[in-house]
Order: sequence, then structure tokens, then C-alpha cells
Amino acid sequence: MVLELKRYKYLYFFYFLCALNFSVFAQDQVRGVVIDSDTKETLPFVNIGIVNKGVGTVSNFDGKFNLEIDKTNFSNYDILQFSSVGYKTVQFKISEVNFNNALFQKIVMQPEAMQLNEAIVSAKFLKSKKDDVVGFSYPSKNKYGYWKGDGSLGAELVTRISVDKKKHYLKDFHFYVNENYSDSVLLRINVYKGGTIYPEDKLLKKNVTKMIGKSSGKVTVDLKPYNLIVDEDFSIGLELLKVYGKRVGLVLAADYRPSTSYRRYVSQGQWKTFRGDAMTFYVNTSTLSDGDISQISNYSRNKTLQSSFKTPIINTNPIKTHRSITGFVFNNGKPVENATVQITASLKQTQTDAYGRYTIMAQIGDVISFDYLGFEKVERTVLETIHNINVTMNVMVEELAGVTVTERARLKKTEAEMFSEYLTNDEFAKTAYGTLDKKTIGHAITIVDGKSLNLTAPNILAAINGKIAGVRVGNVKVENPCFGCSFTKVAVFIRGGKGSINNIRPAIFEIDGVIYEDVPYFLDLNVIERIAVIPGLAGVGRYGQVAAGGVIAISTKHANYATKNNRASDQAKIRNNIYEHDAISKEQANKNLPSYLQALFASNSFEAAKKVYEETEKLYSSSASFFLDAYIYFTANWEQEKFNNDIISNHQSLFENNINEMKALAYAYQREGEFEKANKLYTSVFVKRPNYAQSYRNMANSYVEVNEVQKAANLYSRYTKLLNDSFLVADTIGLHPVITTEFNHFLQHKTDYTISSEDLKEMAAMREGTDTRLLFEWNDDEAEFDLQFVNPENRYFVSNTSLNNQNEYFGKQENSSSKEFFLESDIQGEWIININYKGNKSGLPTYLKVTAFSGYGTDNEESTIRIYRLSLKNVNQNLFYLPTLGVDKLN
Repeated sequence: MVLELKRYKYLYFFYFLCALNFSVFAQDQVRGVVIDSDTKETLPFVNIGIVNKGVGTVSNFDGKFNLEIDKTNFSNYDILQFSSVGYKTVQFKISEVNFNNALFQKIVMQPEAMQLNEAIVSAKFLKSKKDDVVGFSYPSKNKYGYWKGDGSLGAELVTRISVDKKKHYLKDFHFYVNENYSDSVLLRINVYKGGTIYPEDKLLKKNVTKMIGKSSGKVTVDLKPYNLIVDEDFSIGLELLKVYGKRVGLVLAADYRPSTSYRRYVSQGQWKTFRGDAMTFYVNTSTLSDGDISQISNYSRNKTLQSSFKTPIINTNPIKTHRSITGFVFNNGKPVENATVQITASLKQTQTDAYGRYTIMAQIGDVISFDYLGFEKVERTVLETIHNINVTMNVMVEELAGVTVTERARLKKTEAEMFSEYLTNDEFAKTAYGTLDKKTIGHAITIVDGKSLNLTAPNILAAINGKIAGVRVGNVKVENPCFGCSFTKVAVFIRGGKGSINNIRPAIFEIDGVIYEDVPYFLDLNVIERIAVIPGLAGVGRYGQVAAGGVIAISTKHANYATKNNRASDQAKIRNNIYEHDAISKEQANKNLPSYLQALFASNSFEAAKKVYEETEKLYSSSASFFLDAYIYFTANWEQEKFNNDIISNHQSLFENNINEMKALAYAYQREGEFEKANKLYTSVFVKRPNYAQSYRNMANSYVEVNEVQKAANLYSRYTKLLNDSFLVADTIGLHPVITTEFNHFLQHKTDYTISSEDLKEMAAMREGTDTRLLFEWNDDEAEFDLQFVNPENRYFVSNTSLNNQNEYFGKQENSSSKEFFLESDIQGEWIININYKGNKSGLPTYLKVTAFSGYGTDNEESTIRIYRLSLKNVNQNLFYLPTLGVDKLN
């Protein structure tokens, strides 16, 4: 690693050569992980190295490190040091270090005592204060500092900044990037006291990091959350923590004005001082008086909770165990044989079989690549909730210069071309496996325009009967496994010619990509855009054996996103936000539930329901979703405590390592008031996902429910600390407002903590004009859906949970699974809440918990919990009706 300040036009590489000097002899290794002594969490970005000897590194995101040295270059009294902001420094003499290439060691660091009443500066204290800029703001073209080479992490560039004896509140730090040859780099901002020969005592006691991409220009870092106040010279600089890409090459601008600057080449390395150069580092400040500081201190007593409680002792170091990942690889609905499936970070790989199926062992966080000659490569990341990954591979398209394609040799249109031409080409049909071109599909299909149907018919069966050649409506015999009897039902058959209709398999329906094995009576005929009739042989090739009787693929106007003349229509303006009552009812949606649930709902006694369950149990013995459905049904309808509890206890193993199912079961326990059981499940999830903000929220809320006030406070405190240290990112769209609301509620109702009148006013203002709080929680954080809220005036708004709206932090994505809404109380009448479920990556049902609070935050607060099973996709369906006041009608 080379880090240099350039004074003249040409670079001098003396320090570069020194930094890259290495021994040709065998290296000794210190490998391990750094952890917090209290929480047992791993600690990222810890500075590690031999003090002042030019050998060092930084722990990675998982707290792991690997330091290579040649012991012959050091004496037994040289010091191996571990240091991090907020923790006591750990030192070992070289003679005490166990150098063993195979040994993985744990380094335990103890948190330092934190200041109890940390000053909090808010905008109200900065009014009419004098703003100033301190430091060096001119980006010279002939001077710069840079990181270059393959050396150690932890290298720093620091410049001293002079200020007068007044108290300056540091607001924003600025520097300039000239060039970055890396894909991106992660830097840490360090602020030191200026009264020492070298930078030693850090003023900034938290990890503040900044990701730098390819773009050049000014970079700004917000320092206001860290409440830094100086009345003497200080030093500020940047430290290299991580490099993304194959090379290092970050160049920062320097200033032509003289100053004192410092550099060190590696973590824990020796500081070098040089005068006459300054990096272009400058800070916006506000000047404060002694009276301001006093006010701030008083204000902080009513604002700071973080240090009021001891950090919880919870093991949050998940063990990355191997798991079996299985799935299928398809192209255009057909299996891809002999595709290569590989863990990208290793040589571990396998091939798909004749059915496109594969199995491979992987760890959480591994990236699995899917590769096949002539197809575009696909990559998927293994998450905690994933055990099954199915992928679709597309043919690789290469543009060839000088090639003319005639009509005789007409190539198939691309999916994008067919999609864009769909409205104007009546020979295209949409299906779950892409758009079909009747001319090039390779088999006979029938395409019918929705306008040619019998639109006055009562349902889809009557509409297509006699209107499509080769399609018949008839009866099929169905064996009922629940009652040991049989019955007939109406079905559609695609096959002309001879034979008894009872010996033909019925067709399945597909509506906007959703498969229905039963007739979709709920479908509004007026919204049908186009129907494609796909025969059985072709259907099996795309959909599998379930389509042996053929497929009737229906695309509706609501799901058609192609535009005429390349103009996108503003749906909000067309509708003018007037609700058209286009959501299907729960009764219609329930027709698409699994047969066992329909049989349970039809039971008029506990004994009849019990019989359905016992006769179906063996068929679904490996399905956690089945037992969840059964438990939710029986606890909601029949007070049979032992029987209900046995449903779960007899199948506990299905839930032990399945995060999504554990969360859904916790919802069911919370609905029944079984808060201790729910707490155990949330604890298990927390241990498996300790670095997720959602885990902290769920755990803290659960502790409140079991009246563990101290533990709840610990979790809120820890969440706040991780936010301040930039280890978690506040999801301001969904989760963070939920935590803020519940935290304030917790302070007001569960603790003796004094909330200032100003804070109470802020809380009241947030809920002004509202009486009802709706809290939505879902068990699969990769589920996507739109919530539609229709007010009593028949106006609506839509809120979505698209994964594109979620936070992404340094390439690690966390998808929140909580969202809250406050309904206006000045609009009297009934609200309608609908949902359009888009699905998830697992293909399993999503469980949605809705908690409705009336009088939230008052002494008259009441709440009701309902749980909804989401599986019907791409159809706007009713969830419940809700009066503005009261929740007794929530259903």
C-alpha cells in the first residue's frame, strides 16, 4: 500500500518501494476473529498490526482477519495491537502470540465506558449562530494524495486544521476525489485532538464510514449526528478499510497552502510528519457560546437513552453451517441438462440432470452461478431463508455486423420486442413463461381477443363455451381424500375428436402469470385482453405435467404494461384515485385456497374439522405451511387447547431452522396471547439474523409483550448504537418509523424515563388527526405486494413493498418486513383495505399479520390481531373493512 502527498508534478516512489519491500522467506500467520466481550458480536474494521513496524491490516465485515509477518524481523518485545473506537486496546508481545497457520483465534475486546449524557445538538440551537469554514478547500491540480499498490489496509492521510479558541460545532466534512481506479473503496473518517505530536487521541468515538465509487468530485460526510465540538486545533483524515475490485488507485486532491499533515502506510504503523502540504480537507462549522453548551447539556438529558441501560448479553455470532440448496434450471419452460452450478468463491460445482435438477452444498452469503454454453450466466445469493433456488436462463444474443436477415430466414423476436408490440399485434399472447409469437412458437396455439367473447355471460365458462374451437365445458369426477367420497365438478377440456370426455384431463387456467387448477369464477370478463389456448403436449413442455390437459392463458388489461406509441399512461390520473370496487371478495379469493383449507372452512363442528385434519396430515407431513394453516385455523375457531398445541409440538422439527416459518408461528402465538412462546421464536430468529434491524425490532417488541422492560430497553439501545456506528442503516420507508413509534410508546408507557414536554408535543403532532394505527408485518422479507387504502370518501392510495425500494448497504441488502399507517380520524365512515400480492422467491405462502390499534398511545388504547395467508397472486383482493374508530369489525 502506498500513500503519498505529491508536491511537484512528478511522483517519487521512495515510500512506495519501502512499503512493498517483503521477505522471500516463509511467512507466519495470525488468523482469527475479533468479538465484543459483552454481546459476542463480531467487530468489523478493527485496526490490527505490529506497532510502528509497517505491518498491519483491518478486520473485515465479519470481524475476521489474517495477518502475515516474518517473525525474524521482530523482537520478542514488539507489540501486536488491536484497537477500535469505543473499545479498550488489546496488546500482545510477539513472544505471547501463537503463530499457527491452521489455528483460528478469538480476540475479545471490551467496550470502553461511554459518556452518560452525550450532548445532542439540534437545529434549534444553531439558529442565528455564526457559520464558518475551517481547513483547506482549494483543490490544486498539481498536488494530491493517493493510495496505490497491494499493501495492507488501515493506511491513513490526515491534515491538521487550525481554529480559534471559540467553540466550534463540526457540521460537514468535505474532500475531493480526483480519480478512483478501484471499483469502489470504503473509507473511515477519523478526527483527532490536535494537541499531540502525532494523531493519537480520537475525538470521533464512533465508526463513520464512506463508500467511494468511480465518480470524481467533492464528497461530503455529515458529522452533525456525532456532536463534535472543538475549541482548539484538531486533525481530520481518511483511513482505507476495504477495496472492491482487483486494484487500488484512489487519488484525492491536495491544497497548495502550507500546513502539517501526517501519513502512515498500514494499520498500527508509524506516523510520518511532513510540513508544507495539506490535503483538501475542510469542515463547515457553527460557533457556539457557553450558554448554548449549557442548554444543549440540559436538553440531552431528555433525549439520550443509549447509555442508560447495559448492553444485552446475547450471542449474535451466527454459525455459517453448510446447507443443501436444490432447484431446477429452465430455458423457455424446458429443463436445461448439464448446466454448471458452482459456488463462485470456490471450485465446488455440480451439473444439472436430465430434468434440470441440481443439489449443491452452500453457506449463507455464498453466490451460486449457473452457466451453460450459449446462455447468459445467472448468479444468485444464498440467504438465511433460502433452501431452494430455481432459475431461468436466457439465450445469449450477440449482434453481428454485416448480416442481413430476410423474411424467409426470419428470426424470433426478442421478449422485449414482443412485449412492446403486444397491444398492436394480435398474434402475440402472454404467459407465465414469456410472450408467445404464434408464427414462431413451433406448435399450434389459438389466440382469441377478449372482445369476441360472450361478455354478457355470467362467468368465464359460459363466455368461452362455443366461442373457441376445440374447447369444451364438461364434468370431471374428483375423489375427496378428506371424506372418502367423490363428487363431480365443472371443468374445461382442450381436445377435439373422439373419446369419452371423462377420460381426458381438464385444462388449467393461467391469469396474468398465476396458475389455477380450478375454474376462476371470480374473473371479470370485461378486463380480459386476450386468451391463448395451448394444447396439452405443448403445455407440458412449459408448465410440466400439471398442464397435460392444456392451458388457457388469460392476460387482462390490468396486467398489460405495454404502451401504444411508446407513451406510458399515468394510471393515477386516469383513475383520479377513485376506487372502482375492483377487488375480489374474500369468498372469491378463498376458492383458490388449498383443498384442505376449503374443507376445514366447510366444517361445522370441531369433530368434522378434526377428521379433515387427521385424514390430510400424512399427505402434508413435511410441510410446515400445512401445520401453520391448521394451527391458525383451529386456534381461531375451536377452543381445544391440547389438540391445538399438539399440532405444533408434534411437528416442531419442521420449524427449528426455518426463519420464515418461525416468524409466522410467532405471529400466531401473539394473536393467541402466547407471548412467552413467541419470545422464544423471536430469540431463535435473532440469533440466526443478528445483523438485521428487523431482528432488533421484533425482539424488542417481544420483550415488551413479556414485560421484560430492561431487555427491551437494551435492544432499543443497541439498535441506536448500531445506527450511530453505521453498522445498520435506517429504513426510512418502512421499518425505522415503526421502531421510532414503538420506542416512543415504550418510553411513555413502560418506563420511568422522563420525556420532555417538547418530545410529547412532537409525538402528539405526529399523530394529530389520526386515531387508528395499522401495523403490517410479514414473515417473508422477500414478499412483494401492494396495499390499497380506500377512505370513506371512496378515494384511495397505494403503498408497495417492492424490493427495489429497500435499503442496500455496502452490497448487503436487508429487506424490511414491517410497515405502519395512521388513518385520518376526521373522515368518518368505513375504510377498505385491499392487497395485491405479487409473490416471493420461495414460492411458499406468505403470512401477513395485521395489528389494528384504536386510541394508540392513550389510556384507552385497544388492539386486535389478524393473520392472513397470501398465495393468490396479481389479483386485487379485499383484506378487511375497518371503521375509523374501533377495530371490532376487523376480519
